[in-house]
Amino acid sequence: IIRKKAETDLSKKMSQNRQKAGPDVPQAQAAAGGTSAMATPGRKRAPTVAAGTVAALRPAPALTVRDGISITEAAQLMAAKRADSVLVVDDEESLAGIFTAKDVAFRVVAEGLDARTTYVREIATRNPLCVTSDTPATDALNTMVARGFRHLPVCNEEGDVVGLLDVIRCMYEALEKMERAHQSSKALYAAIEGVEKEWSGHSAQMMNFVNTLRERMSFPDMTTVLDGTDPVIVSPKTSVAEIARQMRASRVTASLIVDDETGNIAGIFTSKDIVLRVIAAGLDPRQCSVVRVMTPHPDTVLPSTSLIDALKRMYERHYLNLPVVDDQGEILGLVDVLRLCYATLEQMKSIQGNGIEDASASGGPMWSRFFSGNLPAELGGPGSSVSDTLHHSQADMYSQVAPSF
Repeated sequence: IIRKKAETDLSKKMSQNRQKAGPDVPQAQAAAGGTSAMATPGRKRAPTVAAGTVAALRPAPALTVRDGISITEAAQLMAAKRADSVLVVDDEESLAGIFTAKDVAFRVVAEGLDARTTYVREIATRNPLCVTSDTPATDALNTMVARGFRHLPVCNEEGDVVGLLDVIRCMYEALEKMERAHQSSKALYAAIEGVEKEWSGHSAQMMNFVNTLRERMSFPDMTTVLDGTDPVIVSPKTSVAEIARQMRASRVTASLIVDDETGNIAGIFTSKDIVLRVIAAGLDPRQCSVVRVMTPHPDTVLPSTSLIDALKRMYERHYLNLPVVDDQGEILGLVDVLRLCYATLEQMKSIQGNGIEDASASGGPMWSRFFSGNLPAELGGPGSSVSDTLHHSQADMYSQVAPSF
């Protein structure tokens, strides 16, 4: 009897709701192919995001901690989230600082401090620069490139943390557009060669234009980011603490492990590994040999690999550092993804040169239009006939499943 009464009451309420909705609802549903145009009760509409702003770059949720916890506790939180940076907040949840895997490696492990008794407040960078969601995206990206930042906190007007901008993640978001531009530039090369042959000996001005166009549209290879600096190279028995000291001295965040007998690359080890595989696991950096915690047999590329292809490979295979070797396997260098991002951004800027792109034209400088979606058709934008050669992926997959190297 109770069940029947409840069913009757529910039926009456549903009937009353349909009457309040009005007779036009079924017609609206029919016009929309059976789907109501009305918003679902109790469900909020997603806020409108202004194009060309930091919000349009979709900052990732930030991992936040209080400054009173130990480095070991913070490392365990970072390991759980596969994060390599943490924002420090005060009692009012306002931004107070930032610290990264690099800080743990350089300021704790390299200094010989005990992570269990060292606290976040002792190594965090206080009062970091931040932006708001409505800051122009190009301003934020220019700031990150100019100051060498990888991460930039995003706060509201009250100073509360709303997200974290990662220049690498932004580059991965734009990678599909860069790939289309790269493919389009290849198609232009054939046309340029034809123009060069046809106009040779005729117009010096035309030839200068063709040469400038070809130079600006080309994507450089890995030789352009190799500065001749030797990477940190260690043996498999080297301790984590010693590697941290060597990386700090060389101001790098990754090292290569080379087999003592063969001289071949046996593995790679990064500052992120120090946090996630050593400190979070409770291992002693002074006693732990790198062979226990390194990533074995890392991927490598030749110096002739283009920057765009290298970035694409790092995106698809989820790593942050890429050894460069020659045809015989000799180590030429170790390039981190941040350097590749900066080099590619500079290449985008160069596409904007005189006679090729007017920076004051609609959409602004060419390189910023990779992030706004306002790319011209000849560079793979809307209307381009260039096929999409990159599989669609969720950008947050990178932060979720990326291996440490």
